[in-house]
Amino acid sequence: MNHRDRRKLILDLINNHRVNTQEKLLQLLAERGVNATQATVSRDIHALNIVKVSDQAGQAYYAQLQVDNEDQHQRLYDAIHDNVEDCTVVQFMNVIKTTPNSSFATVLAGLLDDSDLTDIVGTLAGNDTLITISKTNESANAIGRLIHDHMANK
Repeated sequence: MNHRDRRKLILDLINNHRVNTQEKLLQLLAERGVNATQATVSRDIHALNIVKVSDQAGQAYYAQLQVDNEDQHQRLYDAIHDNVEDCTVVQFMNVIKTTPNSSFATVLAGLLDDSDLTDIVGTLAGNDTLITISKTNESANAIGRLIHDHMANK
């Protein structure tokens, strides 16, 4: 099952069941024939903007926090998955290689510039290479992890 279908199923599960732990979510996925790791489900929860909320009795469960930028994030994640071939962190920068001769680096730079990622202060793009610039090495490492988490060829 690809990540889009798995994420749709996760949303269906949290909307129709009181899921209060990742273990319970993994169990519900397994019951439907989907084998996923805790790390994968954790990334899916983050990508889907799923948070824990409490009912009137104080019982916590997962629910999707509705925000306007959800589609924007998914578009960015899909673009990374479909077009990024390599990412290397160099101090406070990331050098991102996209599909050769695709001119996609400029598209991805625009998506990153339009995002709400505070770890990026600027981008510089050519034909198939993009550089993100961060204020600190830690911020660059966070962006590098985000890119690697969504690349197809991790």
